[in-house]
Amino acid sequence: MATTDSKLDHLERTAAEPRDKSLITVVLKQVDKVNDTVRLFRLVVPQDSPRIRFLPGQWLDVFIPGVAVAGGFTITSTPEQAQASQQPGYLELAVQRAPDNPPAAWLWRDPASIIGAALHVRIGGSFVWPPPGVDIHALRRVVFVAGGVGVNPLVSMLSSIASGGAGVDYGGGHLFEVHFLYSVREVAHVPFLERLASIYARGRTKGRLRLFITGGSRDLKEGEGEREERVISCQGDGGDVVCCRRRITIDDVATAILDTMSAIVYICGVPSMTDEFVQKLTDRQDGGLGMEPHRVLCEKWW
Repeated sequence: MATTDSKLDHLERTAAEPRDKSLITVVLKQVDKVNDTVRLFRLVVPQDSPRIRFLPGQWLDVFIPGVAVAGGFTITSTPEQAQASQQPGYLELAVQRAPDNPPAAWLWRDPASIIGAALHVRIGGSFVWPPPGVDIHALRRVVFVAGGVGVNPLVSMLSSIASGGAGVDYGGGHLFEVHFLYSVREVAHVPFLERLASIYARGRTKGRLRLFITGGSRDLKEGEGEREERVISCQGDGGDVVCCRRRITIDDVATAILDTMSAIVYICGVPSMTDEFVQKLTDRQDGGLGMEPHRVLCEKWW
């Protein structure tokens, strides 16, 4: 989703993106509140429906009865959860409150009034794991850089890596580390923090999760704030998470990458952050890291 033109609807913004031709009927079965601005939606796949196949990072065209335009929402669950054999498969969406967006506004109605509704969805998008054109077995570092709700496609990717899914044969174990840099305004009720932290706490993948908190009394410029890291404890089995109060810098990303020839970087956040990091990572001059462009993948979510 590479445009910032708010006048275009989802289908217009993503017209050049690959998408399935067929629509699938799903049923909205569950709505959970993450915080005052984000809800989680579980869409169950009926038993008589075709098996849903997608790659971590992809999104759904969502067609809602009575709503004139389609919504576009990233899938935050894994392909394995959509194809579960012991229970109905499901798709999970995280939707931010947006009164001016008709599909999002419909999903933010009273849950009692929408649970049980049948929706039509279609899978699309090219920001995916595994990375196209990259030998997974030659990777030593996978780096995810998320800003705000840009975490949505990356949580699906990390969860699938941790479960050994996405149709990838890792040869008996992950040969690479996964480093996750997550920028949020406030630490309270961070979407997916416990889920991400539990993956690392359980040792389901090697690497490190770091949280960057940018909210405060003033707008932080790059590199400003507390350089010293501190630890916060997550609920459940999430363990501890390292965090600091400042923005993510290119030095943070470079440290996580370690070796540009054996790493890949996924970036999803506000366009200004995404553009800056992509330029600095791929530029061969002016202090850039000179990474090969196909090793730096990004998606802008508006």
